[in-house]
Amino acid sequence: MGIHITTPFITNELARVSIHTKIVNDTEEPGEIIIETEIVDPTGNTVTSKKAVVYLQYLKDYTFHQQLEVKNPALWDTKNPNLYHAKTTVYFNGEIQDKYLTRFGIRDIQLTADEGLLLNGKKVFAQGGNIHHDLGCVGAVALKSGYRYRLQKLKEMGCNSLRLSHNPHAPVLLDLCDEMGILVISEAYDKWTSQYYGGEVPFKKVWKDDLEKFIKRDRNHPSVYLWSVGNEVPQQLGDFDKKFETKGDAADFGAALLREMVEFTHSIDPSREVTAALFPAREGTQTEWTNWNNHAEFMQTMPPPMAFQMDVVSWNYTGNLFGVDHKNYPQMKFVASEASTNLDFGNRKISMLEFDREHVIGHYYWTALTYLGESSWPSKSWQRAFFDANEQMTPIGYLYKSLYSDEPMVKIEVKEPDTTKLNYWDKQYPNKRWSWYPMLDHWNFEKDAKLEVQAFSNCDEVELILNDISLGSKKIKEGEEPVLYWNVPYQKGMLVAVGKQNGKVVTKDTLKTSGKPKKIVLTPHTKSLKANGGDLVYIQVSLQDKNGNIVPVDKLISFKVEGAATIAGVANSNEFSDEPWQNNKRTTVNGKCLIVLRTTNDNGKIEITANTKGVKSTKLELSSK
Repeated sequence: MGIHITTPFITNELARVSIHTKIVNDTEEPGEIIIETEIVDPTGNTVTSKKAVVYLQYLKDYTFHQQLEVKNPALWDTKNPNLYHAKTTVYFNGEIQDKYLTRFGIRDIQLTADEGLLLNGKKVFAQGGNIHHDLGCVGAVALKSGYRYRLQKLKEMGCNSLRLSHNPHAPVLLDLCDEMGILVISEAYDKWTSQYYGGEVPFKKVWKDDLEKFIKRDRNHPSVYLWSVGNEVPQQLGDFDKKFETKGDAADFGAALLREMVEFTHSIDPSREVTAALFPAREGTQTEWTNWNNHAEFMQTMPPPMAFQMDVVSWNYTGNLFGVDHKNYPQMKFVASEASTNLDFGNRKISMLEFDREHVIGHYYWTALTYLGESSWPSKSWQRAFFDANEQMTPIGYLYKSLYSDEPMVKIEVKEPDTTKLNYWDKQYPNKRWSWYPMLDHWNFEKDAKLEVQAFSNCDEVELILNDISLGSKKIKEGEEPVLYWNVPYQKGMLVAVGKQNGKVVTKDTLKTSGKPKKIVLTPHTKSLKANGGDLVYIQVSLQDKNGNIVPVDKLISFKVEGAATIAGVANSNEFSDEPWQNNKRTTVNGKCLIVLRTTNDNGKIEITANTKGVKSTKLELSSK
């Protein structure tokens, strides 16, 4: 049985719910088939129902088309993700044969060239990042509690959307996006090559079967608002899969295959539009980084042929061209499918500041979350993300929180003053396009050290105060990066950033000089655990002085876990660390590290003990049931 639910007509007073239910009769006997469909609202009440009857004689399958009306519908959106259920009961010759529960949301999505994304008729700017499938130090395991923890952190910084790159993700992740009100670009492929089949089968031979299964599996999720059928495919640049293709297969630079894939996707799900993320190149494979000397001319080049064959133009790292193309091709709709900080990258601005959000659909930073791999040794992960492997917000996260969040915020960070460490970072990341500077969030430095202090904020003014003495106020100009800079000679004590809006103090951030480490503090993100074999608790580990200030030292912490849980992973923010992800110890970086526990199927107490040399050990007790 297959069920497809859409909501083609919605007002505040009435929603029409269209339900297509495919029934397969595998009894090899003719008979009467009845389906009863009930719609249950978010409070658990049945609000409407319908019955349909068919007598199958010679055909083995039949698709019922039902339209039900829901009065005064509770709409799904990013702030109120209301969810309905369709309860389907199937009878064959009077006996119940099957029951099925399908969750869905009632919402209207429109993608427009002039207003961008309209959700239930209201303008919404989709903002967030790309994510891969893994759960950081926990590895490639799809655990709902791990996804929920990470998605909640993204929501709290102002994200309302994700791009799932570049493959079908776990259904449990999409379930959470439905429940938490997170809009999703769901992407089927990265490259269009035989790599997905071990290099043994040509892509053209099997993509239809893959794409059909991908779309049918996920098309009832209200969070999914846009399908993507590819990312930076080689055909766009005239390249091809040399094992199964010839140069002629890429002669049209991917346009014909994309058109076929878009039309095929529409045939399976007419309710959503289709895109494919473009490599940051123009017609003729021209790239910006090879045209800095004639940049004005480059900005007038045409989009590649693929851009004209998709419903929405998803473009990686090319948001500064959206305005030009919007003027020249007014029918085009744009998404910044991958974006960066653009630090030290030509004349580029921070990616969120390069286009007009009024007509652009959304912005997706690469990446929202640290993931394992795609790194250059000695790095073990991609940590140029909103959150590092320690599940702590990075300077990039604070930068984009300043652009994403409506809540007043200010955060102080200090640029790494150690030139040896800075030079090492420069060597590892010669292309800083996805980076910010190496930063520290403490106030323990050498006497008279000359420090660059940065304040990330969405306020219009920030005042910096050192030991009750003002170092001056600075204003953030509209349309400019939300970062303010001070050169500060170090003094032991307390540094405070005061965020102001229209002259009124609305938020503060403080860094204090800490003393010697006296205790290990274990801070779990939750104390309510389920004995289901897959619940996770993320425990932030910090070395603190007698006053509760984090002490920025690097010390090896050993862990002992007893009871109804095991260690799922350990991490710190040092992406060059050689320490294993699964271990019973981890070195702190600037006084912090992370341990993640996974429950067993047993009820009972969980006890974790943390030890390090020269500091009193500590214990944390949790329970699982």
